[in-house]
Amino acid sequence: MRSVFLFFGRVGAFVARDFQLAVSYRLEFFMRILSILFVTTTLYFISLIFAGTFATPYEQWRDPFLAWITALPFLNYFMVGFSSLANAIRAEQAQGTLEGVLMTPIGVPTLIVASSAWNFVQASFHSFLYLFFGWALFGVRYRGSFLLAVLFLLLTTLVLASIGILSASFAMVFKRGDPLGMLIGTGSALFSGVFFPTQLMTEHAGGGFRAVSNLIPTTHGIDGIRRVLIQGQGLAEASAPLVTLLAYLAVLLPFSLWVFARSVRRAKREGSLIQY
Repeated sequence: MRSVFLFFGRVGAFVARDFQLAVSYRLEFFMRILSILFVTTTLYFISLIFAGTFATPYEQWRDPFLAWITALPFLNYFMVGFSSLANAIRAEQAQGTLEGVLMTPIGVPTLIVASSAWNFVQASFHSFLYLFFGWALFGVRYRGSFLLAVLFLLLTTLVLASIGILSASFAMVFKRGDPLGMLIGTGSALFSGVFFPTQLMTEHAGGGFRAVSNLIPTTHGIDGIRRVLIQGQGLAEASAPLVTLLAYLAVLLPFSLWVFARSVRRAKREGSLIQY
């Protein structure tokens, strides 16, 4: 029990530090809210172009605005899960504080969670705003279980966080030039069905693009969330993307933790923690 309290105390210390830094930029906070409102409004009026004339065999896309509003906020959340630790490592390196943090008796899992905690708090708030604006201002109605949608959200975030740990390991050893960020970021936006149905890639661009789409975890996460919130499916109907995400997590999480621990040991041995 003492170790649990100690863990949350350390995570809370990191969150308090990052919160104090964030609130010192109040204008940025309000500008982000306005940008979310602007994006939501723009997508709504674009969707009106197709109103009454839009016909598609893809059930999740019969209301384009609903399809976009249930993907964009979660894509943002997933990207935080992927990039937060690597960005935190680079920031600590640039500030010259990484060596001091890693020389304290903080374990690797604690460091991973604590460094990313505030980013997830922010991302949760921003994702909620997308869904709230869609409901409050534009009459969006969500179906299915929000708890099941949250399960898909958490699983996909954990999978991408595992890839993010690998990215942070790369940053720990090589300092710059991480190749995973660009691939995951652009790949998720293009191939995960955020802006158009993934089935179109098979029909118009060949099966190779569809295969790439199936390899990206966000494809299955967004599909699962849309199955729940748009189609109203339950656990049994949405089991296919759920099983896929669990398989990704079972492989990637232990492997990424092992790689990150080795990267920390190597950086300590070489004395390169303060380099960036």
